[in-house]
Amino acid sequence: MSAGCDYAEEPILLGNMPAQPIEAYSPQQTIVQPTDPSVARRFTGESSGTPDAVQSAVMWSDKYEELVGKYKALTEENMSLTKEKYELQKKLLLMDDELKRTRQEVEEANLFMQEMYAELTQWKGDVLGFRDEIRLSQGAQLQALTKILRLLGAEVAESAAARTALEERP
Repeated sequence: MSAGCDYAEEPILLGNMPAQPIEAYSPQQTIVQPTDPSVARRFTGESSGTPDAVQSAVMWSDKYEELVGKYKALTEENMSLTKEKYELQKKLLLMDDELKRTRQEVEEANLFMQEMYAELTQWKGDVLGFRDEIRLSQGAQLQALTKILRLLGAEVAESAAARTALEERP
């Protein structure tokens, strides 16, 4: 043995402490089974399923770009929908004004039709009421004409239907 190695197994004494042997550190040996999958992947270059920092950064960068694209598309869609909403609101206001105007015109037309119906009813009543008076006056004219014709010497041939029609009327 060499000169410095003789003292390696002797206990070290510290100050006034009783001599106790200090155990030397010996790391535990890990036994690797030849079928352990982590060992097989280490030498084949396959990843263990957890990405390293570069892969993680690339993945997050890709996700960020994808989300930025979606954000831009949704923002444009939102802007177009907002513009369409304002246009529809403007049309709605115009249509509402037109609807109010049309309702007013319909109300005026209904009032006019009611007035015209009342006038027509009055006219029909007047015409139908005068019809009997007109018949009576025409009958009186016929009687006066027959009297004039008799006075002038004409012979009037009265038919049975005419006689009954004249007699029935008061």
